[in-house]
Amino acid sequence: MDHRTTRKTSFRFMSSSATDRWQRSMRGVLQFVSAGALLAAGIVYTVQTAHPRFGQPGEMMRLPGAVIQAPSISEQATRVAQVLRQYTKDGETANRIAGAVIDESARRKIDPALLVGVLLTEDATLDTMAKSNVGARGLMQVMPLHSGKWGCNSSNLFSIESNICHGASILEDVMRTAPSTRVALLRYNGCVHGSNTRNCHSYPDKVIRSANRASAEMLTMAD
Repeated sequence: MDHRTTRKTSFRFMSSSATDRWQRSMRGVLQFVSAGALLAAGIVYTVQTAHPRFGQPGEMMRLPGAVIQAPSISEQATRVAQVLRQYTKDGETANRIAGAVIDESARRKIDPALLVGVLLTEDATLDTMAKSNVGARGLMQVMPLHSGKWGCNSSNLFSIESNICHGASILEDVMRTAPSTRVALLRYNGCVHGSNTRNCHSYPDKVIRSANRASAEMLTMAD
């Protein structure tokens, strides 16, 4: 029997619903590939809000010409919230986190996808009351010694908005003097010699993978 003929015949008589599902699936694949191509070209989701001084050749934060028109703040928050809802069933919490991420990314001039990458690397369960074994608190795992130092509205590190304000401020501070995004992330994590936390040198890779994935998803939403 000619199996090639059999496959052609079975496809010809595929039900309309199955055909629709196949077409939707292919559209999704094409959208994902398109988003990946944009990222590979060095185009980031929020070209207009990333700060040029943080860019390093070959890093995620490298800024080309403004190829993508950045959406409004509310649209950005909506897209970030959609990404975060994959990690929590609490839609209200996802919305509050997304709003805080977009507010701080604009204030600190940091790509929101990078903040999402840090946040998901620190705690992918989005537990706002998270506390590490060394005392780091909240979503971006801020140490209590930083509380109240960054001009945030509250020193409560278990408050979503205050915690992200503190975390983004610390990240901005280390990025200001770091030679690259990777080094800045190591400093944010407190990874200097790798003696305190095992395998901490892999932290930047994890953050950037999460950030790129979030950015690709947000680009796909824009299609």
